[in-house]
Amino acid sequence: MKRPRTGSGASLNLDSLVDIVTNMVGILIIIAAFMALLALVNPGRPGPRRETQSAATAPRRVLVPWSHPTHKQTLFFAVRGNRVLFLDLKPFYEQLKAAAPGRRGAPVAFAQPGVKVRFFAVTNQLYCLEFTPRPGAGETWADAQRAVSSFRRALARYPRESFVYFFWVAGDSFEGFRDFRQGLWKQQVETGWKPVLTDAPLEVCNGFEGSNTFQPQ
Repeated sequence: MKRPRTGSGASLNLDSLVDIVTNMVGILIIIAAFMALLALVNPGRPGPRRETQSAATAPRRVLVPWSHPTHKQTLFFAVRGNRVLFLDLKPFYEQLKAAAPGRRGAPVAFAQPGVKVRFFAVTNQLYCLEFTPRPGAGETWADAQRAVSSFRRALARYPRESFVYFFWVAGDSFEGFRDFRQGLWKQQVETGWKPVLTDAPLEVCNGFEGSNTFQPQ
């Protein structure tokens, strides 16, 4: 009687399958290593879509000038609601000179077009001017660029060789002010600025404390 055949054929086929799979995995590993090495040697250029995304998310560069001392006199401007208002001190001093003498040390108030002015003493050696612009006072950026604007007249009366233009800028006007200041820089006008609250009064004080506050940048 013949014995039944063993499963040697099935075992042989299974071993061949394992060898084939192992060889394929080895080939894939070699190809992956080769592609990684190729990417390191020659990274290539990014595609158009990647360039577009990089350009869209690129940070904006903003020039931040440093403050520096100057021998020039200072002119003051209030910037609120994207409007610029020249705070001319000459009419105020004329009003103050013509005013009747009052109680020593008492505040003195005046009204000028677009702004209320108050003069008060802090100490015997220190006094301040306080400006409160009225809502809507001043000129828009476009109006200020015109040849007959108040801002252009101020530029003509107070030339850049002798004066620094200092701006109190409210938070609602930062973007427009940067463009406006860029135009002044092109005309070689020294400027300075300080952020302020929209409804806060603006103060100019004499003495050491006040002189260091308004430096050009």
